Amino acid sequence: MTVVEINVRGSHTVTLAPERATVHATVGIEGPAPEPVFEAVAAGLAEVVRSLEESHHAKRGPVTWYAVDQVRRGSHRPWNEQGEQLPLVYSATVSIAAKFRDFDELARWVAWSATVEGLSIRYVHWALTERRRIAVERKTRQQAVRDARRRAQDYADALDLGPVSVREISDTGLGRPGGPAPLAMRAAAAAPGGDAPEFVLRPEDVEISAHVEAGFSVAHRR
Repeated sequence: MTVVEINVRGSHTVTLAPERATVHATVGIEGPAPEPVFEAVAAGLAEVVRSLEESHHAKRGPVTWYAVDQVRRGSHRPWNEQGEQLPLVYSATVSIAAKFRDFDELARWVAWSATVEGLSIRYVHWALTERRRIAVERKTRQQAVRDARRRAQDYADALDLGPVSVREISDTGLGRPGGPAPLAMRAAAAAPGGDAPEFVLRPEDVEISAHVEAGFSVAHRR
């Protein structure tokens, strides 16, 4: 009796609609004097924090979490097209992140952000809730192993061998669940009274994948 070894790879991928969106933004301003620049950033930051705090609730949302970085200050001397160095320019920036469970509210908040001086939206990270992500990752790993077993059995069947037995499994990793994406939106008509236009977001699907390398063996009578 001989033992035939079969080495295969298995994988599985699922694509799901996101359940959470974390928007990353910055308030940044430049100017010829340091204090007015810092004060302008502080004023813009206060507006942003106030808007997030009004919508914040850890469970109900629409903002379930937000964080503010420290204000960073700097300066540089730019050059003009003639190669001449210009006077010193001062800058101040601060980063903000906020997690939304209501994407319509996120769209409204992003539209409102256009009214705040120096506020820029960098990107949005689309994701599942932690509980859902853990459950989906578990099922995805299991399906990847089943895929590997099916592949190994297909090869064994092609050679008229018997049922395969697992020898070893190596986890090559999970695909990243979600990630940063540009803010894809469509502007609607401006509301009466000069208010900021509404935006309709196009959330990015969350893709989770698992990959394994597996070794199987099957005993074969000659």
